[in-house]
Amino acid sequence: MTLASWLRRLVPLVAFLAVVAACGQDPVEPLPVDTRAPDFSLPDVNPNSATMGEFISPRTYLGSVSAWYFGHST
Repeated sequence: MTLASWLRRLVPLVAFLAVVAACGQDPVEPLPVDTRAPDFSLPDVNPNSATMGEFISPRTYLGSVSAWYFGHST
């Protein structure tokens, strides 16, 4: 058996074992459904928003369904 033949068989095996090993890790436990969002506020920098320049927090949307997306952080 040549070295190239060995490598062709070895590389997929190593990749498979790496995937299996990664799948065996414990997943992160989700927070309970009734958990409150942390208290924070950020300035609204969206020029098309009616609240441009104001500080917005989860409290702003109490009682409403909302989603938060952080596109860039430093």
